[in-house]
Amino acid sequence: MVKATVSSAPPHLDLSEGESLAPFTTIRVGGPADWLATAACTRHVVAALRWAEERDLPVAVIGKGSNLLISDDGFRGVALRLTGALTAISARERGMWCGGGASLPRAVQRAAAHGLTGLEFGASIPGTVGGAVAMNAGAHRGELAAVLDWAVVAGPGGRRLVGPADLDLSYRHSNLRPGEVVTAAGFALGSGDAEAIAATLAEFRGHRRATQPQGVRTFGSVFTNPPGDSAGRLLEHAGCKDLRIGDARFSPVHANFIEAGPETRATDVLALMAEGRRRVLDRGGPRLEPEVRFLDPDRGIVSPPLP
Repeated sequence: MVKATVSSAPPHLDLSEGESLAPFTTIRVGGPADWLATAACTRHVVAALRWAEERDLPVAVIGKGSNLLISDDGFRGVALRLTGALTAISARERGMWCGGGASLPRAVQRAAAHGLTGLEFGASIPGTVGGAVAMNAGAHRGELAAVLDWAVVAGPGGRRLVGPADLDLSYRHSNLRPGEVVTAAGFALGSGDAEAIAATLAEFRGHRRATQPQGVRTFGSVFTNPPGDSAGRLLEHAGCKDLRIGDARFSPVHANFIEAGPETRATDVLALMAEGRRRVLDRGGPRLEPEVRFLDPDRGIVSPPLP
């Protein structure tokens, strides 16, 4: 590994050392990154990825941190955040352009204000557009694959324009490789009645308030839903609602959410996830697969290390 220094970074790359990553996640858990880079355009993203590759450093994109658990030991690589123009949203006739760092719920609101329909399901997904594309995020029987028109993917060698088929999108999956970042995306949307769209969004928000924990530190769904069933139902049936390890607990509101107290550590959350999966298996249920991602100190963003 080549030793990295701030002075070795390109002049247009905003780079800092040793910053805590916990504030950049919704669960507010985790240690510091060796390096934190912020990029305001695709060219800066490519520069950051190339700088990291030249030093054999892993890269992790930290968006809204809504489905990310960071190790207590932090990250021995480059955490990358998208800012500036990469958070922009532009609504157009029958479509929308978004930067990869744009808020997906904000994009939904902008689409609704312009009478564009098809993206409403994203109102309850508190992440970035780039992250939503990378994991083919979905809710309320909708998903990104159904409305994605194109995406710009940046890597250390440059950028490429891709379509949905190129990304091999499936349930909570894309074929993006480590070191690749979605910096922009376009959506093909239909024309709709603005009042009807607003009513649908209000219904979705009401459903979320009624069925998911509010006003607490948490991330999105912990486990993906197995075919034909609900991870929340399986966890509740296995006695996991309000189950606590350390200062983390499965929510008493919805068992597929984990709430973090002020002293929560990532090890608490991982132990709780492992116990929930074990209990479901012991009850004859399926092996639950994590939807939340884990930032490993050395490997970058991976599936949480559960037994």
